[in-house]
Amino acid sequence: MSTLTGLAQKPSRVTCEALVVDVKGSAPTAIGGSLALRGDDVLLGTVGGGQMEYSVLNHLRGNDNWPARLEFVLGTKDDQCCGGRVAIALIDVPPFFSKLYDAGTARVYQVDERGFLHLIAGITQHGQRLGDSGVWNLLENIYHPGFSEDGAYFFLPSVQQQTVWIFGAGHVGRAFAKLAVGLDFQITVFDDRSDWAVPEAFPEEITLKKNCTLESFREQPRSDIVLIMTYSHAQDYALLEHFLKQPLTYLGVIASQSKCARFQHQLIRSGHQIPDYLHMPMGLPGMGKKPSEIAVSILAELLQLRQKGAISCQF
Repeated sequence: MSTLTGLAQKPSRVTCEALVVDVKGSAPTAIGGSLALRGDDVLLGTVGGGQMEYSVLNHLRGNDNWPARLEFVLGTKDDQCCGGRVAIALIDVPPFFSKLYDAGTARVYQVDERGFLHLIAGITQHGQRLGDSGVWNLLENIYHPGFSEDGAYFFLPSVQQQTVWIFGAGHVGRAFAKLAVGLDFQITVFDDRSDWAVPEAFPEEITLKKNCTLESFREQPRSDIVLIMTYSHAQDYALLEHFLKQPLTYLGVIASQSKCARFQHQLIRSGHQIPDYLHMPMGLPGMGKKPSEIAVSILAELLQLRQKGAISCQF
């Protein structure tokens, strides 16, 4: 008798999706928030949690009366006191489109005469195009989820990761890489120390370059964010001086107050302008000096700037 024990099983297909299509006022979610349900009851994503998500999940699990639209007023009556309003579309997902629920995909929904959404096309992370070929081009130059101008379509573009170069595979670099994975950062770490530049110390999603000289990254695609935290002050300054000439959105240097003052004086004496995107010392102040605390402060500053639009992460 044959058995499948020990063989890798393909995940069950996505059967239905709840998609946030409108938000008014204060709410724990944003337009484009998605919660998908697979046939094996595995959940993918979120529409904000709490009682609202609990109610949505009951709708997804409890019937197949899709498409549909749910409206939530987030008041104390429903144990949510945000005060805003959220509209969520419930969408049937044909088996053909299950690949469109992997990471890095983009989806297009058509709006019918009743205002309900139907998934009609999309592009996978690897560029495979599925569904109605007539709407694939509509995803070009779409960075934020929402309805088309004529209201005929709803677009959910793929998240474009921000590139981050970390110079230094030490304690802070390792802690930052572990924290930042899953937050739409594409991380490359540079370090020329063989005993520190070890893949086992980092999440598998990051790229590790066992070199930290200027020549090691000249041919690399340009990064948006550069974090300098090597073991050498001289190397830190050489990197800082090099990247001052680059069009970055964030340039951070790990530094004490005395190191910060010294580097600033050196830059000014050398005729450099101090750009607004230079953060030295980097990270939010007053969060501690342990490597993990410093990493949290740096990541918190980046996320805060992202929310303000000072560093862009295109959706």
